[in-house]
Amino acid sequence: MQENFHLKLIVLILLSILFMLLIIGPEVSGSIQAADRKADSVEAADGKADSVEAIDGKADSDSVGTANGKADSLQPKAIDSAPATSEGAVKEDKSLSDVTCEITEPKVAFDLKYKNYLLTYTYFVIENAAINIRQGPSAEEPVIREAYKNEKLNYIETVKRNDIWYHVNWQEKDKFRFGFVNADVVSKRVFQFDKMHEAILYAEKESQAGPLSYIKNYKNLVATAPAYKGGDVDKFGNRRSQSAPGYPDLFNKDEFIYIGDGTLVRILEWGSEYTRVSLVKNGMVYFVPSKFVAPSTTIFGINKAIVIDRKNQNEAVFEKMGEEWKVISYTLATTGATGKYHQPTPLGYFYAMEKRERFYYYEDGTTHIQGYAPYTVRFAGGAYVHGVPVNFKYSADGQRIDPGKIEYSKTMGTVPLSHKCVRNYTSHAKFIYDWYTSGDTIVVVIE
Repeated sequence: MQENFHLKLIVLILLSILFMLLIIGPEVSGSIQAADRKADSVEAADGKADSVEAIDGKADSDSVGTANGKADSLQPKAIDSAPATSEGAVKEDKSLSDVTCEITEPKVAFDLKYKNYLLTYTYFVIENAAINIRQGPSAEEPVIREAYKNEKLNYIETVKRNDIWYHVNWQEKDKFRFGFVNADVVSKRVFQFDKMHEAILYAEKESQAGPLSYIKNYKNLVATAPAYKGGDVDKFGNRRSQSAPGYPDLFNKDEFIYIGDGTLVRILEWGSEYTRVSLVKNGMVYFVPSKFVAPSTTIFGINKAIVIDRKNQNEAVFEKMGEEWKVISYTLATTGATGKYHQPTPLGYFYAMEKRERFYYYEDGTTHIQGYAPYTVRFAGGAYVHGVPVNFKYSADGQRIDPGKIEYSKTMGTVPLSHKCVRNYTSHAKFIYDWYTSGDTIVVVIE
């Protein structure tokens, strides 16, 4: 009897426990799931904070900047991140009104043979004083470092707030660093590959319409062109030296233009005294004394082209491979300035007339040889594509000393500085020098 009582008591207790579980079980399970979700949320928040700190260090720098009101006085921090991480830094900032990319992928094909000093197709040059590179797109953001005059920065994207900021990167040793610069303090440059390509296609079309030749009068060796109305400059600003006269009308020889040495022309009609030509540059037709026109057999085709962009201070080299033109190199360049001893690099289409291992240049206003330029290709009068100039040193007894070739110049691709030539990094000038072939290479100068 007592054993039956104990058994009934145990069964009753078990039934009570089961009943309680049926009532409160869902609430306990819900609480556990809610706790799990909260834990996941906290973990995600921590991961986000870590991501922001890794990208741009904002978590610490913002609080310090707010505390002391001197964000610009913070010690610069170099940003070390991969492109994907850097992209996230912009997207995380909900206050940005617009983020765009201004790089247009060129239509022309590439097959690069020279790969030194590569830049993004849109890039920036620091033309004046040093500027601040900041951690974010705002003047309130801490300064990472200063970018100095003549420095170049790669472009990533454009950020628009109340003003415009550029997301940029640069290389320090073997790592890329990221930051932001205000649009007002940098000079934006682009490689106009498609415009360059179109210029080459236009020259190629001209060559298919008739034989090409060029004007020859290097150092006035053919003859000195007549004075234009008593002066040495025509009404378009073209110079007399190393040029040929081009007459629109042979019955009015008082009116003509100067057509410079190396200028690419299409032969319309040969003559014993005058040859009728059209300028590849603009299609204008002139009669030129035949002695100034090179034989049409000199140019047998257009298969190679060097295109210089005077506005952006850069260039690209093209080669025709099969039926397709391809970019085989692109780089910075420095063109001619305006001054007493300087001339702007002329715009237009030219024949690459010759190459030399070096040419010598005088000290301004003298006949004293100051130095030389290495690996040169001549295309217009005294205008060459060449490497970084080298100034000779002189011993006490007047002996000339060659200090050796110079590869790099920090002013390369900044503003026009040369006397008329187009300066390249010396390794790129050597690349062109080795690649050049006579008879099928042209030079085009655009803006």
